[in-house]
Amino acid sequence: MSEQTDRPEQSEDGRGPLRPGAAPASASPAASPAAPPPAPEIPLRTETEEPAEAAHYRVHHLTSYRYAKPVSRNYGRAHVEPRATPHQRVLSHEVVVDPAPARLTAHTDFYGNSSTYLLVDERHERLDVHSHARVTVAERRYPLEPMSRPWELCTPENWGPLLPASSIDFVHSSPRIPGGTAAREISERVFTPERPIGECLAELTALIHTEFTYDSRATTVTSTLEDVLAARHGVCQDFSHVGVAAVRAAGLAARYVSGYLRTAPSAEGALVTQPAGEMIGSAASHAWLSVLVPGTGWVDIDPTNRTFVDQRFVTTAWGRDYGDVPPLKGIVVGPPGATSTLEVAVGVVPVTPEASSAE
Repeated sequence: MSEQTDRPEQSEDGRGPLRPGAAPASASPAASPAAPPPAPEIPLRTETEEPAEAAHYRVHHLTSYRYAKPVSRNYGRAHVEPRATPHQRVLSHEVVVDPAPARLTAHTDFYGNSSTYLLVDERHERLDVHSHARVTVAERRYPLEPMSRPWELCTPENWGPLLPASSIDFVHSSPRIPGGTAAREISERVFTPERPIGECLAELTALIHTEFTYDSRATTVTSTLEDVLAARHGVCQDFSHVGVAAVRAAGLAARYVSGYLRTAPSAEGALVTQPAGEMIGSAASHAWLSVLVPGTGWVDIDPTNRTFVDQRFVTTAWGRDYGDVPPLKGIVVGPPGATSTLEVAVGVVPVTPEASSAE
C-alpha cells in the first residue's frame, strides 16, 4: 500500500541585487504571444517591517483503506507527524490506528524525520490511520545579502563548516530524481551566469507553474521524472521532483519536502474543509522543494502554487525524493487477488492561540 500526494483515490540577464519587497522580473521567450505570470515576490527581511504573527493550526490527516476481502496482516510506516523546524513548533501529536495495532512505535530517520511504524496482526477489512497535531508556524523572511549572491556561490564548496554533512545527499541524484534528464534544460534557463540566487528560485517557481499543468489523473505514484517532463502534466509531487532535478543539475542542494496546506475552517469539522483561497493541493498531503542558500539556510518554494513557502504550509518530513517520505506505505498480507480502495482527507484548520494552547 502507498498513499500518494494530492491525487484522487489510488489516490540574464544580470538583474542586479534584490530590493526588499520587490519581485524579480520574469524572462519570457521572444516568440511567446503573452507574457507569463510574474515570478513570486521574494520574502526579504527588512529593518523596519514588523514580523507577522505566527499562525496556529489544528491538523488532522485520515488515511482509510477498504479491502474487498479480509486481510490477515498490515504493516506500515507513516510520515504524518509535523516536525520541529526553525519556523515551526509542534505542540502535540498523536497517531490513532483502527483496528487497534499489535505494535505502534516511533522512529527518527537519518534526516531527523519522525515516522510511525504500525502492525495490525488480525483479520480486518478496513484500516484507518488518524494523525492529530497542533502546530504553530512562524513567518519566513530571508536576509537581503545572501539572497542577492550569485547562485554560483551556493555550491557545496561555499557552504562553510557550519552546515551538516548530510546536506551533501541533496546535491546528488536519487532513485526518483536521476541525473541526465530534460530538467537540465530548465536549469540552464534559470541558473544563468551570476544571477542572484533569490531571482533564480523565484523564476524556477514561476517557470514550472506556467509550463506544467496540474492534473491529478495524469500521473501515478509509479510515474517517472522522465514521464512528467515529457507530458508536462502532473501534481505537486511531480512538480517538486522537476524543481529538485533542475536545482541539482546546477550543482546546488535541493530536498523534497512533504507536508500540508492550510484549509478553510468549517462548522462540519476539519475533514470537511475546503481549500483556502486559490491554493492547489490542500485536499491531501502536499509537496514542495527546499534549496540550500549559505548565509540564510534552506529556502522553500512551491511551484504548484507559484509561491515561496510561508505560514500557510505545515512541514512533516523531507528527503532526497518522494520515496524517502511518503505519507504512508507498507505491506498487506491477504488472499490472492484481493483489491483495496483508498480515501484520504486532510484538514489544517486555523485556530486562535488560546484555543491551540487549551487543547
